[in-house]
Amino acid sequence: MKLGICSLWGTDLSAFRTEIRLASNLGYELVTVGDSPAGWHDLYVSLTLASMDAPEAQLAPLVTSPFLRHPIASANALATLDELTGGRVALGLATGGSTVMAIGRAPANQDEIRQEFAALRALLNGTSTNWDDRPVKPLRFPRPVPIYYSAFGPKALQLAGEQADGVILFAGQSDMDGLAVRIAAVRTAAIAAGRDPDAVDIWAVSYVSVRSKREEALADLEAFIAVNAMAFRTPEAMARVPEEFRGRILEFQSRYDPTEHVVVGGRNVALMKELGLRDFLARFDTFAGSEAEATAWMSELETLGVSTLIAALPGHADPLSAIKGLAAARNAL
Repeated sequence: MKLGICSLWGTDLSAFRTEIRLASNLGYELVTVGDSPAGWHDLYVSLTLASMDAPEAQLAPLVTSPFLRHPIASANALATLDELTGGRVALGLATGGSTVMAIGRAPANQDEIRQEFAALRALLNGTSTNWDDRPVKPLRFPRPVPIYYSAFGPKALQLAGEQADGVILFAGQSDMDGLAVRIAAVRTAAIAAGRDPDAVDIWAVSYVSVRSKREEALADLEAFIAVNAMAFRTPEAMARVPEEFRGRILEFQSRYDPTEHVVVGGRNVALMKELGLRDFLARFDTFAGSEAEATAWMSELETLGVSTLIAALPGHADPLSAIKGLAAARNAL
């Protein structure tokens, strides 16, 4: 089982770099940086810093999305960073969360994400493409950067299986059966597209706190737990929410502040508590348990075919403990 972190540079550059150095020193193989420009510092500057503090790890946005940058600008940034780091870069792509909220856009639909995917793939492979019905010239310095797609619904899982080099799936200890179903959907789509299903790499992202007591672990993760409410923005997702929570989820979404995305103790955390949503939202994409429980969980993930477990850190109240705890749990595998 490989380990990764997802970090963001916020108010304290030293803290950001300390997280990355610690992960690197403990043998983490992947360092990723989120893309949330309204509330955090620039993605590609942050990744460049990370490349220096983790000189052997793979690097990736986790995740960027359409609408913020022209595909040629994104492709050039990725290719430049890949050349700078000797081929250590991957792209994490999604339809958009706090990124599109900050510019008043809805997330990309599957047609739009397919267009973005195709344009980026062409440019990174050194060929010309089209965007908004206009020709786009090829990059002079292309690099074949692998593309990982963050997939939730059936159409996204299908696209990941058909075209992506890897898939990014959110995972928690309470829904391993659901994770298995999504992995199977990706593999089925890969087979239907004539691909080797084992060639689609699988990254699992989780809000992780390794503590002896679950309540202490959940307290670490409240800024992340709040974000789970934003995963129910489609009618299909909302249909899975029990009736008693739907109105509160909709109110949370309408009042969510993207400038405080995953801010520890911030307004979104206070809103979650005001609406009485914490315990419900803690059921999703969260690991809150002991070191021994983390070891057992990682073993389950490996059995399902997950190559890399990524601990999300920007909304963590004690991120260094999470980095150390997961490393210790892996050593016990």
